[in-house]
Amino acid sequence: MDKTFLTVKEISVKLDISEKTVYRMINSKSIPFAIKIGGQWRFNTEKIEKWVLDSQKGGSDRTPTNDKIRVVDVLANGLIIYRAHGENRDEVLDEILGMDSEITSDEVTNIKRQILYSESIISSSLQGLSFMAPDVDGSYHIEKSKLLVVFLEKPMDFKAIDKIDTEIVLLLLAANKTEQLIIKTRLSRLFMEKEFISMAKKHLNRRALIEQVTAIEAKFLG
Repeated sequence: MDKTFLTVKEISVKLDISEKTVYRMINSKSIPFAIKIGGQWRFNTEKIEKWVLDSQKGGSDRTPTNDKIRVVDVLANGLIIYRAHGENRDEVLDEILGMDSEITSDEVTNIKRQILYSESIISSSLQGLSFMAPDVDGSYHIEKSKLLVVFLEKPMDFKAIDKIDTEIVLLLLAANKTEQLIIKTRLSRLFMEKEFISMAKKHLNRRALIEQVTAIEAKFLG
């Protein structure tokens, strides 16, 4: 019997709470790693067990929120991908997320679903850069916030408001909501600067990109 996932009943037993309480926790997003499979809620067994152990220890092993986190920090934690393939946004996301060994296949599915839904409402792409950031709602879990910078093999039509084809995808995977908000705010500010946009489109190597982002972020954000 596959024990990769726990059912609502199984997790209610593990946590010693009622199934009704489990559903209430799902709705309030106070229980992590909940995903829907075939219309039924399931929970990643390994991650739930770690979450329970951390909770019992008062969360001493959890990565604390860094309220001074910078764009260059999440860039250094993440991946830089060159010549990403794909004929559409869906295929590009498959390639990007498939290169990140930290997230599971089920988390990939949830991240993609959330991003594609958000992008279908309004494209995040402006000036040739698309900034995507799934909500930190238990659909995935990572220890450190990171930014994946992806240079597309060819410009693609992401239905941008300014009608400019997308050349670069920035995908933020945050460890918690506070860090997500901080990075989104800082990146939004940098996107207003031509110097940042111009630098991003040079397709620099990893070392040069980190050096340039460090300098530009310090210049405009201190």
